[in-house]
Amino acid sequence: MKKEILKDYLLNGKVDIDKLLDDFYGYVYIIVKNGVSIYLTDEDIEEIISDVFIGIWKNSTTLPDTTDLKPYLAGTAKNIIKNKYRKSKLNFSISEYEEKMIDSGNLEKQAEENEQYIIIKNTLKTLKKEEYKAFMMFYYEAKTTKEIAKDLNCTVGKVKIILHRVRKIIRKNLEDGGYGYGK
Repeated sequence: MKKEILKDYLLNGKVDIDKLLDDFYGYVYIIVKNGVSIYLTDEDIEEIISDVFIGIWKNSTTLPDTTDLKPYLAGTAKNIIKNKYRKSKLNFSISEYEEKMIDSGNLEKQAEENEQYIIIKNTLKTLKKEEYKAFMMFYYEAKTTKEIAKDLNCTVGKVKIILHRVRKIIRKNLEDGGYGYGK
C-alpha cells in the first residue's frame, strides 16, 4: 500500500484542505471516536477533528514534504484528545486511554471500511445522473424500485437494471482496490 505523504496534498505551498478532508476525515473520525469517553459530546468530537485538520493546515509549511500523513494525523488526534481531557478536568487515566487505543481491534477494520467507503464515494462520482439518482434513492432514501421508477419516469425493470449495473461497477472498483468479494 502506497504511503500517503504531505507532498501529495500540497497546493501552492499550503495543504489542500478539501482533498485532505475527503481522503482522511473518516480515518481521523475513527481514531477520535475510539479515543474519547462517553463524557464528550458529538460537538466535542467534531471540534477535535476540526482541530486536527486545522493543525496540519497551520503546520504544513514547517513539516517535511515526506511526512507520512496517517501516523501524523493519528498522533495529532491523540494529543488533542489528551489536551481536551486535561482542560475538561475529567477523571482520566492516560494508561486507560492508551490501552483503549491499543486494544481497539476494530480500528483496523474501521479504517478498512473507510477505505471502501472512499472507493464507493469515488465510484458514485463517475456515474451517469440517472444511475446516481437511482442508487441514492434505493440505498440512502430507502425507496422501492416502483417509487424510483415513478420519480425517474421509467419502468421498474429499467430501475432494476440500473441498480444491477451500479452494483457491478462498485464491486469491480472494490476488487480493483484490493477488496475481493468473489462472485
